[in-house]
Amino acid sequence: MGDLPENALTNANLLRAVGSRLRLARERQGWSRGQLVARLDVDIHVQTIATYELGTRQCPLGRFVAICEALGVPAPELLDDALRNAGVPQHLLACTVDLRAVVRDRDLALEPLRRWARARLKSDPAQARTTHLEPEVVAELAMFCGLSHETLFRRLSDFAPR
Repeated sequence: MGDLPENALTNANLLRAVGSRLRLARERQGWSRGQLVARLDVDIHVQTIATYELGTRQCPLGRFVAICEALGVPAPELLDDALRNAGVPQHLLACTVDLRAVVRDRDLALEPLRRWARARLKSDPAQARTTHLEPEVVAELAMFCGLSHETLFRRLSDFAPR
């Protein structure tokens, strides 16, 4: 991942960014840390929540998901927001695209992407019309389109589900 700005993904940066987003989500609910703990199905001490929110302690994945569920916030969205806040370049994050919107686009440079989208839709007509693309997939598709990873990622935002 040589595209990352220096220290964007240091443990401390991520811990602070995730903690900040957890705290904001809790505060949007108008809850104290104690009120959040009372709503969790897992046994967590109030001080532990504080260390997660302050970014001084890493939150295990299972607890992170449980906290997000209690807060009514999708864990992937909170993590995505935290990664952006930590300074991770957008093109290194995953994205979701509407395959039908890709097929309707007429940009000649995106013809390989259109063929791929048509094939995805044809292979399983009952599948959802949207697909989630990890950064590695975007990088491969960019290569087929003769575009940089970053350029294709920006273009894919035009095809985000509405």
